[in-house]
Amino acid sequence: MKYVESEVIEKATTLFWQKGFQAAGMRDIQQALDMRPGSIYARFKSKEGLFQLVVEKYVANTQQKLSTVINADTPLDALRAFFVSELINPEEMRFQRQCLLIKSITELEMLGENGKQSVLEGMSTLKACFKSIVEKAVQTNSLPSSTPVDKAADWLQNQFVGLRTFALMQSDNLAIESMIDKVLIDLKTSWPE
Repeated sequence: MKYVESEVIEKATTLFWQKGFQAAGMRDIQQALDMRPGSIYARFKSKEGLFQLVVEKYVANTQQKLSTVINADTPLDALRAFFVSELINPEEMRFQRQCLLIKSITELEMLGENGKQSVLEGMSTLKACFKSIVEKAVQTNSLPSSTPVDKAADWLQNQFVGLRTFALMQSDNLAIESMIDKVLIDLKTSWPE
């Protein structure tokens, strides 16, 4: 049976996102991917090899979405739309409100070196995207020119992680949107020296 790589990675992503790396056993992987153990090992070398591909694809997808924000004429409006699309989804997809990378960071010590490296590099890649968003917002006068870009990018990434946790626990979508708006308001305020 021929397996389409993108479909296999998508199914594995859902599994790891729902269960986490440690809790997803080989039987879970076999069932989710509809593949035999030999095929899984031949294709991905190990559970960690599969996980590494999942993380890399997740980061690439998120980076692509954030590139749309960076290239928007009104980056803060585009950022709000991105936050809403990531944080408000149907109940059966609630697990996607949580960041796969943050979920993986909680298991960092259980990951092998390659998996750990993929997660940490992914966080750095996404931070660079947030930095580009802040830079674009300053260029378009959506943020004050005095905005400390690196500090604001760190803060924005941290706020996004917090928003994802809040959204995971929240069933009131208006409350989630209110918190998104608060983050965007706070981003425009002055920064301590």
